[in-house]
Amino acid sequence: MWMPKLYGYYVDHLDCLLAHDYELEQNFHNSIWALTTFNFGPQTFCFKHTNFTNLPFSICSIYATGSYDPKAGGHLVLWECRLVIEFPPGSTVLIPSAAIAHSNIPIPTNSMHYSITQYTAEGIFRWVDHGFQTEDSYQATLLDEGCREEL
Repeated sequence: MWMPKLYGYYVDHLDCLLAHDYELEQNFHNSIWALTTFNFGPQTFCFKHTNFTNLPFSICSIYATGSYDPKAGGHLVLWECRLVIEFPPGSTVLIPSAAIAHSNIPIPTNSMHYSITQYTAEGIFRWVDHGFQTEDSYQATLLDEGCREEL
């Protein structure tokens, strides 16, 4: 229901990647993302950043868990949106992490905060789109010299 064209873009690329290399396995069979990061804390905290290696129009999934008071910390900060959002344990958010700087607020020292982030790096999409070859190899296959110079 949410972002069906983007969902299809992810599924198509992941399916192609997995069909091309049978040694690869999905992290989760019901996930469209190729990569997962587990942040074991015990007080996971991230500074303001963007995930510049992700597609600018893509999204990532951030799941928070642990035992902390969401009013005392763990808030999600979306800098360009000027939003500070309570993010209690068990919450999931989908954000365009390459386009929006984000961070979270530290939790009190007697609490625990963990997170699981799922995403697909832009390079994976490019690898599939270029026929499972590097950018240099792909450019070398272009017939028109003018096309190579424009890339």
